[in-house]
Amino acid sequence: MRSQILLHQPESEKIIKYSLNNSIPATEELYERLTNKGFYFLRNHKVNNYTFDFYCPALKIAIEIDGYAHEFSEVYSQDAPKKLHINSLGITVLRFTDYQILVDIEEIFRALKHEIKISNQNSYVV
Repeated sequence: MRSQILLHQPESEKIIKYSLNNSIPATEELYERLTNKGFYFLRNHKVNNYTFDFYCPALKIAIEIDGYAHEFSEVYSQDAPKKLHINSLGITVLRFTDYQILVDIEEIFRALKHEIKISNQNSYVV
């Protein structure tokens, strides 16, 4: 009988691989649904040094899809300066997980419509 060597993969690597494998279908699903519902969002759009998964310049709303990798402290720490800078530009960032997109995409559209309503109430013409 031959012995098998099983390599133990660290838990964080498993989570990151799962996230990467599922983020692409989630991104495609969200883009397709945004387009079908008449929303105009640019994909992988860069504003200054930051790239958003989806960005609507007219509304100044960005959508970020967070995989499980964002739950690690080092990734979260890297996002903190980005949040401060983006807020200073007047951009609202809506964050969703790939799991939310695949399981309850209608909740994402409710949040998006709510944010559009709020931004329209806060805008004014001079």
